[in-house]
Amino acid sequence: MVISHEGFREQHPFYPPEPDIERSGVPRQGLSASMAQTVTPVPARAKKPTSPIPTPLAQGRRRPERDFIETIWVLCCSVKFAVVQNIALALAAMLGTIIPQMQPGIKDSAEALDSFLKDAQSRYGDLTGVLNWAGFFDLYNSLWFRMLVVVVVFSIIICTMNRWQPTVRLITKPMVKVSDGFVSGLSERAQFTSVPLSSEQADRVLRRALKKSRYRVLTDKSADGAITHLYADRDRWSKMVTFVSHAGLVLLILTAAGMTQVGWRERSVYFMPNDPVNVGHGTDFSVANVGWNIDYYPDGTTVKEFQNTLAVYENNTQVLTKTIIVNDPLRYKGVNFFLVSYEPVLYAKATDSGGANVPLRLMGQSGPITATVPTGEVLVDFPYSSSDNLPLDYVQLAGKDHTLTLEITYYQNVTRAPGENPPAYVKAYVDQNFNATIYDAFLPRTGPLTLPGYGQYSFDFRQSTATILEVAKDQGLELVGFFFAVMALGFTISLYTTFTRCWAKIAPNSEHEGTVNITLGGLAEKNKVAFERDFEKLALRIRDGLNSETSTQEEQDGI
Repeated sequence: MVISHEGFREQHPFYPPEPDIERSGVPRQGLSASMAQTVTPVPARAKKPTSPIPTPLAQGRRRPERDFIETIWVLCCSVKFAVVQNIALALAAMLGTIIPQMQPGIKDSAEALDSFLKDAQSRYGDLTGVLNWAGFFDLYNSLWFRMLVVVVVFSIIICTMNRWQPTVRLITKPMVKVSDGFVSGLSERAQFTSVPLSSEQADRVLRRALKKSRYRVLTDKSADGAITHLYADRDRWSKMVTFVSHAGLVLLILTAAGMTQVGWRERSVYFMPNDPVNVGHGTDFSVANVGWNIDYYPDGTTVKEFQNTLAVYENNTQVLTKTIIVNDPLRYKGVNFFLVSYEPVLYAKATDSGGANVPLRLMGQSGPITATVPTGEVLVDFPYSSSDNLPLDYVQLAGKDHTLTLEITYYQNVTRAPGENPPAYVKAYVDQNFNATIYDAFLPRTGPLTLPGYGQYSFDFRQSTATILEVAKDQGLELVGFFFAVMALGFTISLYTTFTRCWAKIAPNSEHEGTVNITLGGLAEKNKVAFERDFEKLALRIRDGLNSETSTQEEQDGI
């Protein structure tokens, strides 16, 4: 039996060069004289001669004209056009990250829009007007970006439709009979000549070897039954994974685009301690900030995570409590509460010498500050900023003869031990004399604050934290997550699976009666290096199977 293999690398360890054996045709060790094998190269196919002078037929031949629909169809199926679309989307996403984007609602407020454009003017100068006109400050809602998304989705749909029918036909009705020229043009080939077996025996050996390598095997015979054609494929279902991932991508884009038209989003909503907030939009519940904590690593200085405990109230009854962290929001009735930031606040209380509460009021206003807790304390929420960009607020106490004004600056980087007063710096003024202070220092570490000359009043301060949340109701958020998972799963499977096909032909050998010639070829759409190794193992398995079947036949003939 003479065996020749093609398609393997010359330096492959299973096929070391053996020039002496190949030239002389001496049988390899370990094989009987009747099973001698020689590795012989298959001559390369001759290239068709090309004439530098075009023939009259070629000169008169013209490319058929395409109509508009066919031109669009071919363009959407073009790989080059797909690359251009991907580059355009990547550039748009990069610009949307680099260029500051308008927050929702800014366009509805002329004052807010003017403030945003003034900030942009300081950065981009004369280009600000052009960028605003082109929609770069609201890129993801601009007309050109939406049109780009429409083109991408349309191209994916057209490309999928174009490939659907051929792919289904390839899987369900593969071509079993192929020409010798087709097999000789495959990247991986093996030939087994003068095999002393019948066609049925050789067919059985090939089927067994292919099925052991997880191939599905189909058979077809010639009209006279003398020639047997075999077709084998593996992981044919992986061809359909592309359609699944494309469908997931299209539905993901459409769902995400639709979410911008429904639902709502409120950014930077302040939640003061223990003060229930109803965010509106038809919601029938309120949410309160009932606890704040910063978790540190063992070094005591590195922040591990920020924790905000929220309580949900319906009809003045608490129905749910959850501690949220960044990227783990509270979700209730389809509304998400995301932790964005936090700010320090103080509770202040003033008492006279008899221990009675004295009302405090905002600077320049006649009414007292609205109490937020039933203990007589009032909230100092630092709506201003100092020259050092520190939280700042003003509190006034209106006495019988004088008005005391406290300028309170909160120092976030100053630490105080548990039980001590918060790190607040106080400047105290009398009446309208803001050029002279009667107190200019931090709060005492312990005990109330008393002002020189006004010892009949005592000021107590207690620290707390207000949280800033982003509240949003995203319709179809679960669908977005599902379609993203489908798309990611499809892409992952397509990376690790390869559709491979093999064709084999078993034909009688006209020169040696009672023997057959076997031609085997294989093709993989990707991972060709791995398929090269797999095909070599398959060829060796078939060779060993043929050797074993031939030995068994010889023993039976000897008996």
